[in-house]
Amino acid sequence: MSEGAQVATRNGEQEAEAPEMQTTTPEPGTRAGRVMVRGVRKHFGPVEVLKGIDLTIEPGEVVCIIGPSGSGKSTLLRLMNRLEEPTAGEVIIDDQVITSPKTDINAVRSRLGMVFQNFNLFPHMSVLENVAVAVHKVKKRSRPEAQRIALERLADVGLAEKAHRRPAQLSGGQQQRVAIARALAMDPELMLFDEVTSALDPELVKGVLDVMSRLAKGGMTMVVVTHEMGFARRVADRVVFMDGGAIVEQGTPDDIFDRPQSERLRQFLSQVL
Repeated sequence: MSEGAQVATRNGEQEAEAPEMQTTTPEPGTRAGRVMVRGVRKHFGPVEVLKGIDLTIEPGEVVCIIGPSGSGKSTLLRLMNRLEEPTAGEVIIDDQVITSPKTDINAVRSRLGMVFQNFNLFPHMSVLENVAVAVHKVKKRSRPEAQRIALERLADVGLAEKAHRRPAQLSGGQQQRVAIARALAMDPELMLFDEVTSALDPELVKGVLDVMSRLAKGGMTMVVVTHEMGFARRVADRVVFMDGGAIVEQGTPDDIFDRPQSERLRQFLSQVL
């Protein structure tokens, strides 16, 4: 679909594709966002949902995590900004052990962006206020400066003209793009996406994935839990397949989708492709 093309939403509103994002790729050697997961285990009561995960994400790398429901994908992602605490092991971001009780996790989270499958927008605020509020309160920018940044990020995702609407006046795809703009407004070093299209009607998915694709091309470090195999194949530098709380296989998209090594991955792909 060409830029400016439109997709009809369920309620009849037209959703335009976002324009090209003005994201600057950092110079080599200056990127932040390196993530190291070392020996991470996670129990919920007697159930062990993560069984000794070791994973490194390099700055500027786009890693897509795939696997069946209940494989531990979202739990692993939530551990990366300590929304969950590990039972054992550690998570290190840019040489800082964020799972240490001495770590100021709020300071760490100010450098991370996370987008969930549920948009989590404030219904009583305008779209502009939703994006600007954390910039003002957490980044301590003045209100006019926060709103200027918010408007720029909304323009990046093609929603500047919706700035003064309430979330309920937007389609689901537009609300998810607002959530992405809100995360980007914090100028993150690392973006975490947790099944961000799973709550959307199929006709709204493309607009959100297009925004994520342009963000990846700009050099952002991204970890994406997704069931969108086409997106993973097209955008990821590396695909990680999880099952039963463990990493079964990882490699380039061509390796994973064209040359799967494990029988479990072959079974999974036969079901989802």
